[in-house]
This record gives sequence, structure tokens and C-alpha cells, in this order.
Amino acid sequence: KQWYQRRVRGDAMRSVLSGRNEETLRPILSFLVKHVTDPKHCTVLVDVTHILADLYSSILGMSPAIDALFERLRKRLQWEIRVQEQYMKLQGAMECIFTASGLE
Repeated sequence: KQWYQRRVRGDAMRSVLSGRNEETLRPILSFLVKHVTDPKHCTVLVDVTHILADLYSSILGMSPAIDALFERLRKRLQWEIRVQEQYMKLQGAMECIFTASGLE
């Protein structure tokens, strides 16, 4: 059931996000750059990011403003991935220390 709900939501988002021009795409991309890593919204916003990348990758290079926003979004996501990787390494190291000291 969950995969079906996700598919329906994805289809609805694709419909809402398609057919936009630079003026209507710019605020969405700006919002994503600012909020895509917010834990309260990241699940939905990552889905939106995937859909936008799929819908609008063919127009990259046609608008410097849109290109810049996609680049900022890419950098923001790369930064977040690096932060999460460091967090996971730290968590693993702490678990090893706690296990070795008997503080589990």
C-alpha cells in the first residue's frame, strides 16, 4: 500500500510541477535550496527535487538563473551528504568506544 501511495503522490507532484517557465520554476528551486535538508520536510522535498531534475534537465543551459539554482541545489545536497557521512562515522566510532568500555 505504501508504494502505491508514493506512486500516486509522485504522479500528482509531476503533474503540478510540469509545464513551468523560468518565472514559475525559480521560486520552487529557491525554496528547495533553502529547505531540502530540513528534517521536517526532506522526504517530500527530495522527491520534488528528483521530479524537477527529471522534468527540467533537458532545459539546462537555456537559462542562467535556472542553471544557477540547480547548481546551488546540487551543492546543498552534496554538502548534506558529506555531513551525514561524517555523522555516521562519528556514530560508529562512538558505538565502538561504548562497546569497548561496557557502556552499551
